[in-house]
Amino acid sequence: MTTTSSAPTRPWEYSAFPVTVTQSRQLSPGFRRITLAGPALRHFAEWGLDQRIKLVLPMPDGSRPDFGLLVDPTPHPSHWYARWKELPEDRRNALRTYTPAAIRPEVGEIDVDVFLHQPAGPASTWAATCAPGDELVLTGPDARAGYTGYGIHYTPPEPPSRLLLVGDASALPAIRNILAALAPDTPADVFLELADPADNTLDAPAPGARIRVVEADSVAGGGTADDSAGDDSTDSAAGSEVESSLERAVREWGASNGADFATDHAAYAWIAGESGATTRLRRYLTADLAMPKDRVAFLGYWKLGGPLVG
Repeated sequence: MTTTSSAPTRPWEYSAFPVTVTQSRQLSPGFRRITLAGPALRHFAEWGLDQRIKLVLPMPDGSRPDFGLLVDPTPHPSHWYARWKELPEDRRNALRTYTPAAIRPEVGEIDVDVFLHQPAGPASTWAATCAPGDELVLTGPDARAGYTGYGIHYTPPEPPSRLLLVGDASALPAIRNILAALAPDTPADVFLELADPADNTLDAPAPGARIRVVEADSVAGGGTADDSAGDDSTDSAAGSEVESSLERAVREWGASNGADFATDHAAYAWIAGESGATTRLRRYLTADLAMPKDRVAFLGYWKLGGPLVG
């Protein structure tokens, strides 16, 4: 992990990084891995395992509207985001949030795994059609600002003695990162909701990990995750109140394992995915199972009907 002890000198806790697509390859039926590179990424700070970045996607014609994001140093979002909102809707490019599959600041590279939804939203369309040489911008933490904790939710106060990881396809890259960094033989219960089990791109599990792939429910009413990665939010409204198959699986686990897990003072839970489901699962763990709230990290990557926007 890159570290720095210098005092923050940037006006905001993240920076914009111009990048170029250098490689695109299919990982599974639903996932495509895009490698992005650029000299500025040598300043990217790899602070956490579920580190969030925002992709500022080009317009369908490849153009990139100028709304002040690339001013150096990157301005406060109250400046560039306001200018983005002022653009005509047909000239307002899509912003989507992801967790990198890999960060290599020493060579100026980041890998992003994009789930290809049908019907395709802006990010799915971009990921399926981008080619080496295509340009875009991403935002993320800058090592020159010092440690800020920006975009990180997986923050156990001590190495967890037991771990619960719950998520859908949008959470898979972060779950992979967390499992890879886990101390050997640490018990980990993983619940991964996927429409196609072939999209499980997790590496061979560590000795203590138990991975259960849950078949995703079909979304009623034509709702769409719209690329499963909108602007990040942990306090979003709770979307649909219909209990998902993922929630049912976690409740079944909790009926037989929850009491022991909740009373382990070093146990930790991380939940990510659809906004409503993550909110309800957190409520279940903290209210029904009485887990301390500081032991349960949760974030909504998307909500039924479209991406979280803000």
